[in-house]
Amino acid sequence: MKNTLETLFQSFETGIRSSKAIKPKDYLKNIGLDYAELRIGFNSGQFHHRESQESKDEFEALGMLKKSDAGVRKEDLTAYTAFGRYGLIFPLLDKENTIVNYFAVRFNLETPKEEYLNNEGIYPAYPSANTKRLYLAPTVIDCASLLQSKALENRDAVMAMHNGELLTQHMEALKSLYELEEIIIIKN
Repeated sequence: MKNTLETLFQSFETGIRSSKAIKPKDYLKNIGLDYAELRIGFNSGQFHHRESQESKDEFEALGMLKKSDAGVRKEDLTAYTAFGRYGLIFPLLDKENTIVNYFAVRFNLETPKEEYLNNEGIYPAYPSANTKRLYLAPTVIDCASLLQSKALENRDAVMAMHNGELLTQHMEALKSLYELEEIIIIKN
């Protein structure tokens, strides 16, 4: 089976539901997000363990693994660093609603680290063409909070900026909203 960001995210969604995922669940509770209501996964950093070299190469091509010079137990093994290791993972989608990017919050570090796998996609998704009011949130976490708040009305949508910036895909999405009446920019 070919590894994709879509199939990998399904394993992260299973990971957040694991009884062992106590710290990620506690962190989500502390920031007021619920993985049962939003698409949030947990990357323990072990998705490539016990995988074939072909699978590891696929993960490397996706940007999920980078070769590392860390020590390994067996001489014939390659060490890797996993993107978003021990972090919460949020999926970013393209126009076809396919996962093309991840936003990770590595919460278990001294200072939590937020990172994107690449510059593609929109969180939570491209807004519906009949959107009348669009909220632009500065971060994925702000966007997820607004989504979960249930404050959005019928023809409202929300889009997370990429580290506070509008990228090409955001501008394309905005241009496709022919019924748009209002844009509300949320500031940090």
